[in-house]
Amino acid sequence: MKSNFYKLRRGKMVSGVLVGLSERFGFDVNLVRFLYALFTIVNFGVVGVILYVILTISMPYKEDIERERYGTGPRRRKEAEPASENDGWFW
Repeated sequence: MKSNFYKLRRGKMVSGVLVGLSERFGFDVNLVRFLYALFTIVNFGVVGVILYVILTISMPYKEDIERERYGTGPRRRKEAEPASENDGWFW
């Protein structure tokens, strides 16, 4: 799943939506939080809260995207093939 928008667990206050948006667009997270609070107050809280809940539900965490892309856990080793007595030397 390719997603341009994501949440971050690092630096979050509630769910990480605003931190993810600030990283995506390259703004300071405090500026994004201030603009969101201003937008919410101007619209009497209804639109801002509904938008935040929708984004919280729909946006994946960046860490989950990277885990799917790169995988986690121990690396798997390839089992070595047993040497045969008839193989001789390296040449």
